[in-house]
Amino acid sequence: MDRLVKPNFFIAGAPKSGTTNISYYLSQHSNVFMPDNLEPYYFARLDVPEKYERDIISNEDEYLKLFNNQNNATMVGESSPVYLYCPNSPRLIKNFLPSAKIIISLRNPVEIAFSEYLSLKFMKFEKNLTFKQTIDFNEEQLQKNEFHIDSILESGFYYKHLSTFMNEFPADQIKIIIFEDYIKTPQKIIQSIFSFLGLKEFPNLIDPPKNSYRVPTNEGSKLLMNNSTFRKLSKRLIPTSTRQKFGDKFLVKESKRPPVPHEERNRLKKIYNDDVDSLKKLLDIKLPWNDFN
Repeated sequence: MDRLVKPNFFIAGAPKSGTTNISYYLSQHSNVFMPDNLEPYYFARLDVPEKYERDIISNEDEYLKLFNNQNNATMVGESSPVYLYCPNSPRLIKNFLPSAKIIISLRNPVEIAFSEYLSLKFMKFEKNLTFKQTIDFNEEQLQKNEFHIDSILESGFYYKHLSTFMNEFPADQIKIIIFEDYIKTPQKIIQSIFSFLGLKEFPNLIDPPKNSYRVPTNEGSKLLMNNSTFRKLSKRLIPTSTRQKFGDKFLVKESKRPPVPHEERNRLKKIYNDDVDSLKKLLDIKLPWNDFN
């Protein structure tokens, strides 16, 4: 019987902040293992609604089997960006492994909200809401103090979410990365993550493919990707890398991401302003987010 191995580090967010890119780099290290299913959502299981659109792993044995092939790597991890903002995730991770290392990448929350909207629009065409209508809908949920995992606004309240993690883990177990700095010198910051994980530097890292904004190639691919049964089966049966290559070749094409509409940008700045001010004080750094400087 295979020996079950616990992961000991987690890339916990934020969404659309380079977490997949970071995972690609880290996986090149000879002493790092990350499973093909990078986003199992296991520690978000208490915050996911019934009949959720995507498959998640909620059984511990099934979750631990993801790490069976770790080949004696000293650092074993996964990357589920929803952990950053799911209310129960920090506590569940702490209960699972108090010594866990947590990596969190933060990006201008205005840009995150728009990217999240475009992602939902890309995968859920039946919800034909405009960006403004989606902000209206999600802001109303926030005002009612309701948590919704697919809210485009929830993940961007970094001060609130980091405070929750910091209440569970000591500072030396949490590594904060600023996405806008990361994309300028990714390999330098990756080496600092290796150091954080207690690993030696690993030279000659291969840069991952650029993660460009993409749209369906035609109406057929649009309908296929909007089919929840197809998406669930493909995620369950086809390795992530193979699935991505197939999608890039047959289902999607590169495009230029539209800019955040001016009116909605100003509105999001107001929504996040107080939280960003608190975040600056918490981290004691100047953030490279022009919307808040």
